[in-house]
Amino acid sequence: MRTLADPTRRPPTANDSARRTLDVLICGGGVAAVEAALALRDLAADRVAITIVSPRPDFVLAPLAVGAPFALAHVPRRPLADIARELNAEYIDAAVAHIDTDGHRVRLSDESTLDYDALLLATGARRCPPFDHVQTFVEGDPAALHGLLADLEEGWSSSAAFVVPPGVSWTVPAYELALLTARQTRSMGMTDVQITVITPEACPLALFGPRASAAAAQLLERAGVAVIADAYVQSVIPGRGVALAPGHRMFDVERVVTLPRVEGLRISGVPHDHDGFVPVDEHARVIGVEDVFAAGDGTDFPVKQGGLATQQADAAAEMIAQRAGATLTPHPFRPVLRGWLMTGGTPRFFATPIAGGAGPGEVSTQPLWSPATKVAGRYLAPWLGRQLPSATKPPTMAP
Repeated sequence: MRTLADPTRRPPTANDSARRTLDVLICGGGVAAVEAALALRDLAADRVAITIVSPRPDFVLAPLAVGAPFALAHVPRRPLADIARELNAEYIDAAVAHIDTDGHRVRLSDESTLDYDALLLATGARRCPPFDHVQTFVEGDPAALHGLLADLEEGWSSSAAFVVPPGVSWTVPAYELALLTARQTRSMGMTDVQITVITPEACPLALFGPRASAAAAQLLERAGVAVIADAYVQSVIPGRGVALAPGHRMFDVERVVTLPRVEGLRISGVPHDHDGFVPVDEHARVIGVEDVFAAGDGTDFPVKQGGLATQQADAAAEMIAQRAGATLTPHPFRPVLRGWLMTGGTPRFFATPIAGGAGPGEVSTQPLWSPATKVAGRYLAPWLGRQLPSATKPPTMAP
């Protein structure tokens, strides 16, 4: 509930949950935020009063944006106000300006304040161009590749490289863009266009394990996509190509598209590391403060991916639900990486735990989770299947 600051308000105690509804504030409007809201309503029912705060009015399933330039996918979106009504929650259109963790109070960008008993930060991270004068693929701008595709199709350019910059752990979009671009140009009879992926990984999709990496390498080879692995792009020289390390070598390429670099938001009032990411423990609790949780790309977990964000959100929701009086044993965050690779043909589904001793991982042409959505959340995936059914249909190009 939106309130003015009460200077006499005391921090909540462990016994409060037995006497009143717990005020839960979720800051953010992406997959972690919606997953947490869905989980809390299921686990804690009316023991919690949920408020969602986000400066972006819509929930957008951004990972499907890779397919939009190729007319393969519509990017689903739903107003957060509608989601909040569905969950008997409140939505506030604002950004977080400062968090007073001692007073359990948040100041918003419009200078109003909100009190909370439990706070979940699901604000995401900032996407930044890693190089000057280079096209950066941004999931929120599905038309960004139209110029590149037009240049390749009309013969103005004959080569393109998709770059994974240093520090980016989620590399799937680079391979999807390369595969879909190669398939589109080949379908138009342009067999001389050279498509390349440049990545610091030792092999394609290395994070998913050897089986996924081998499957991805085979797909790329069949599509005619070259891969330069173990390579760091130091700079891009327009008209010449990219400078690579190690070896201080040049790679000639006419067009370059890079994935964005990810930075934390450095939210005022909560701890963060030198890159702006919020440190959390295995239950998604922000280290060093009480009753504050964080999930998703804004945390210091090194892999930034929607499915992992929902798993962190579940860990936080279970802790908050128990705090509200629900009878359950909270489970720690044990990351399982699930990925759906758009190929333009038969998609590939990958899954692997990414803790130590995870094994080789799984690869399939059939979904490894149900319903099949680009973001595999325990609550989010079934909700998407009901509310946005187009999100559960793997897109393919015409032969």
